[in-house]
Amino acid sequence: MPRRARLFHDVDEVIENWYLALKKGDLEKALSLWFDEDTVTCILPDGVRLNGHSELREGLKDLFNRPLILDTLTAKSHTYLGTTFVDSTEAVRFQEKNLEASFFIHMTIILVQGAMGWRIAHLHTSQVAKDLIHSPTLAGDHGFH
Repeated sequence: MPRRARLFHDVDEVIENWYLALKKGDLEKALSLWFDEDTVTCILPDGVRLNGHSELREGLKDLFNRPLILDTLTAKSHTYLGTTFVDSTEAVRFQEKNLEASFFIHMTIILVQGAMGWRIAHLHTSQVAKDLIHSPTLAGDHGFH
């Protein structure tokens, strides 16, 4: 499948489009934000590891069958030599009308700047207990995955 020649000049634009694709359940839009390489990896909150673009496509299909809304509670980023690490804690909801989160996750996204602009190379998520969300250790720095 041919890839779009869309360049993302800003990491924030990629992250914004990732959240929007999740919310709209747009698998193709989400996949366009990733490098089309066998080296990409995605670890889902249940521990399932997806390696390469074809596994990523297959593994995310079920996830994109319904809207997925991530409300960012904390976030930080660090850029070094064309690589950006974005680390956040997210409240996960499956319907916009639901105000309460279904669960919480830590998410680390690693983006790399290449010929096609910024793209996601790795995403790692893990569930976090609700009672730890406001703990002093989490509020300070829980570190990158």
